[in-house]
Amino acid sequence: MEEKIKEVLKYEGVFSIVAAGENFPHIANSWNSFTYYKDNQIFVPVGIMNKMQECLKKDNRVIVVIGTRDIEGLYGMGMGIKIFANAFIEDDTKEFEELKKRFEWARAIMRLEITDSYQTA
Repeated sequence: MEEKIKEVLKYEGVFSIVAAGENFPHIANSWNSFTYYKDNQIFVPVGIMNKMQECLKKDNRVIVVIGTRDIEGLYGMGMGIKIFANAFIEDDTKEFEELKKRFEWARAIMRLEITDSYQTA
């Protein structure tokens, strides 16, 4: 799945992160073009995401859904991938410093350690 994840992230699409909320799932969205993949991890700039950060303090497991309509998937054009990960919001890493050069508005970086993934479309 690693190569498919990298391929999908090359194309624009919504990058959705779902965490366990207090009484209901909490969802935050970003863009594929804002992220990057390295060593079985995905890095996402964090602007606001205050509610997401609170949710992650209680349970850092997330589900991420990525996709693009621009590449061939299981049923024709369009590929989607569901990713299970552990999420960490950090502001003192070299990855954050690098990402901050591209996104000055970022106050932190979300590091997603992938635990499992599969193609959905």
